[in-house]
Amino acid sequence: MTETPLAASSPRTILLPRRMRAADVVSALGELRRASPDAPLAFDFKDVEDFDASTLAFLDHLTGSKTVALPTNVPEPLARAGRTFARRPGARWPEEEQRPPSGTRTGRFLRGLADRFLGHVKVLGAFLAMFGDEVYHLGRYVKERKGVYPGETWNQMYFMGYRSFPIVCLLMFLVGVTISITSANQLKLFGAGLYIADLVGYAMLRELVPLMTGVILAGKVGAAITAELASMTVLEEVDALRTMGVVPERFLMVPRLIAITFVVPLLVAMADVVGIFGGVVVARAMFNMTPTEFLKEMINTVDWADFGWGLLKTVVFGWAVVVGSGFKGLTVGRSAEEVGRATTESVVLSVTLIIVIDCLFAFVIY
Repeated sequence: MTETPLAASSPRTILLPRRMRAADVVSALGELRRASPDAPLAFDFKDVEDFDASTLAFLDHLTGSKTVALPTNVPEPLARAGRTFARRPGARWPEEEQRPPSGTRTGRFLRGLADRFLGHVKVLGAFLAMFGDEVYHLGRYVKERKGVYPGETWNQMYFMGYRSFPIVCLLMFLVGVTISITSANQLKLFGAGLYIADLVGYAMLRELVPLMTGVILAGKVGAAITAELASMTVLEEVDALRTMGVVPERFLMVPRLIAITFVVPLLVAMADVVGIFGGVVVARAMFNMTPTEFLKEMINTVDWADFGWGLLKTVVFGWAVVVGSGFKGLTVGRSAEEVGRATTESVVLSVTLIIVIDCLFAFVIY
């Protein structure tokens, strides 16, 4: 808590900390006991973001008792929580006495809509700020090789790569088979069965492998990252890192970004091979096309640029998954319920980012 000097005619203002706990409430009560009627106090709550029941009890004591201190600048979340807290009959909040009339239903709807829009803008700004921080921290690590535990990068590469390639390869094989079967029936109508190789190769390399790999990483890797970081945040391990002078956004996120950057090319290469193999199997079964004929026809249409674009897209998708999941994990609320909610939201956010980025790539490539 910090005191703000004011004029002699104004009450002495005590600025409360951002994270308000029982020890801070005890300190504030000590200031309240030492205050005299001739020197009133004003407790400024404008910075309080993280609070518990002791904070609500202290605020209720200030508003419901005839004390020489007044609460000022009470944030809306704290005031809303305080209104559900058991307090004396007849106690009123300063915000309730000064609040203007609620207005019409249309006005309330528009205010609520504006508040939600501004809330989303604030979250977007925080996400972009974290993305910029991660790029900066990654650049510093590449230059200085400090601030990150090297073994964590290998652990993340093992988890993201080795533990992910079986499910990625299985799903890509099934996708290749599905695309080949659905296309073969249409190609038979025009006697163009040979072109199944062009269709499978082009679709798998440019679109389906990058997109499906990104979605799989969002569900498997992204959810795990969010759950791990959110648990660390709830258990105050992230705060402990800050206390030791370690930057959590650097220590926890940079190894994951490095790991996803190295792992994605290997996953994409294997997924491309397995997906095309699924097309080879269908072409052999339905058109009696040998693997050599299939590959020769595919190479006539597909080149290295298609593979490069698919690889670049998947790397960007992987970065979006890691940054989005880390953002949800490091900004989670302090409860077990919030951990589950953040994990679900991280998957939704990652998939949404993947679709949006894929759409932007479509404008650039085509």
